[in-house]
Amino acid sequence: MARHRSAAPPARPATLTDRERRYVFSVAMKYMKDEDAAADVTQDALLLAHRHRDSFRGDARYSTWLYRVAATTALMHLRKRRRTAREIPVAPRAGAAAAANELDQPAGDSSPEEVVAAREAMAIVDRALAALGDKYRDVFRMRFVEGYTESEIARRLDLNVATVKTRAFRARLAVRRELQHHFARAA
Repeated sequence: MARHRSAAPPARPATLTDRERRYVFSVAMKYMKDEDAAADVTQDALLLAHRHRDSFRGDARYSTWLYRVAATTALMHLRKRRRTAREIPVAPRAGAAAAANELDQPAGDSSPEEVVAAREAMAIVDRALAALGDKYRDVFRMRFVEGYTESEIARRLDLNVATVKTRAFRARLAVRRELQHHFARAA
């Protein structure tokens, strides 16, 4: 009867080699498409791989495990970038009155017809917002007129960010429908 030897624990490198750094960078480039971002991902992935090298069980090749670490790190960076992009203010911050005046006043080189059309559109937006109610109107005003981020609105109104996103979406949809309805009637 043959003796069954227990498998030796997989070899875990104490330090990462230049070859592994290049490998992780190439994986990061596939996801990030930008050398600077890929370098950041590589740094984070290598740090994670070093910290969690004991979690490598040897079920797959070491390079496969390292690929998953790098790919997951790249995806987390992309997710963070998307979340951050959503938080960029849509307009420079100004008081509500100043922002409303800016919207009422088209660019100086506008024709009289464009000025009238812009004022008419603002009147339609005002009517649509008046029909929505305060909870939607306040979020719409803060988000799309005053330029606050969703996180800032949530803090100021003591709401969840998800609630702010929902209200902003519904308000924007209502304004869009009202504008489309108005211009469909005019056509």
